[in-house]
Amino acid sequence: MDLDEAVLRSFSTSYAEARTRFLDAAGAAGAAIAHFACPAQGPAGEVLAMDVAYIERAGAELVVISSGVHGVEGYAGSAVQIDTLLRGWPAEGPGLLLIHFVNPYGMAWTCSDNEDGVDLNRNFVDFRQPPRHNILYDEVESFVCCPDLDGEGRAAADAAMATYIEQEGFDHFIRAVADGQHHRPGGYLYGGHAPVWSNLTLRGILRDYTRRARRVAIIDVHTGLGDRGAASMLCINAPTPAAERASRWWDNLVLVPSVDFPFAPVGTFVGSVWDFGLDADLTVAALEVGTEPVERAFGALRDRKWLEKFGDFDGPATAPILAEMHACLAPRDIAWRRAMLEAGRKAVDAVVAGIAHDAGA
Repeated sequence: MDLDEAVLRSFSTSYAEARTRFLDAAGAAGAAIAHFACPAQGPAGEVLAMDVAYIERAGAELVVISSGVHGVEGYAGSAVQIDTLLRGWPAEGPGLLLIHFVNPYGMAWTCSDNEDGVDLNRNFVDFRQPPRHNILYDEVESFVCCPDLDGEGRAAADAAMATYIEQEGFDHFIRAVADGQHHRPGGYLYGGHAPVWSNLTLRGILRDYTRRARRVAIIDVHTGLGDRGAASMLCINAPTPAAERASRWWDNLVLVPSVDFPFAPVGTFVGSVWDFGLDADLTVAALEVGTEPVERAFGALRDRKWLEKFGDFDGPATAPILAEMHACLAPRDIAWRRAMLEAGRKAVDAVVAGIAHDAGA
């Protein structure tokens, strides 16, 4: 299929349209479909769900593609999943499991958090132990979660943030806000105090659908990190054999932590799946495709947190805040969407080739 046609057929402009397109493509591909109802509703009271499409194959290999862990970033992940179905899954290849909108609430409400105000990609921790206390976050919350969207209060918060970055360094600031925290509910990148619905549901899906598999490859699709349109595969906290496989498969792989990426956010899906108890050889990475500079993307997330924490969703500030979220995490221009699908195709094709090679070795 021509890439421009694929862009038009794969990308959507709303949660409902994306879900319909995914389910239609899955049905046309002959996939087995299952639905897992989210405990929350959408902005118009609509039903939200995590949907699964499964194409079974005779072998013991399985490719998993997940979307929407960070809510609004699911527009890109959904497009990759739909494009994968429309291209046709190889009859002699591995099985395919597509997990559509892991965080359907965040998709529908144009945010990255879930229905509990939790950043799902900081929630995959072992809550049998007290979560790690991110003391750096305490230094920045007052200006990261400023109660004012504009005016003197916001100007003072912006000035305090600029001073902090100048004195401590931007990398230190990123550590403070990006590592996640579990002690300030309602704060930025709050990881929660217990496994949330999406966490538990995703674990159950993976346990159920990987029972027959001996080799499982997982691609979790994200946006917003890196240069606009540039793609990288992030392999987080991987055991050595899995990291070596990933390095063979993807030529744009970045190991986390490493010299190239010196810190590892705690509680991410791809960084924690090693502890899910799946009885298979796992090769796991997050596909990240860049959008806007990190300062702008952070600003969009900061304003969206303001809307959640202090604002009125029916107020005049909502539309521009949501538009900026789309611009920074789900761009709508054709050039970026082409780059996103190209990156998705490259990542998926590499997985199919890599898992087939390893199965025959």
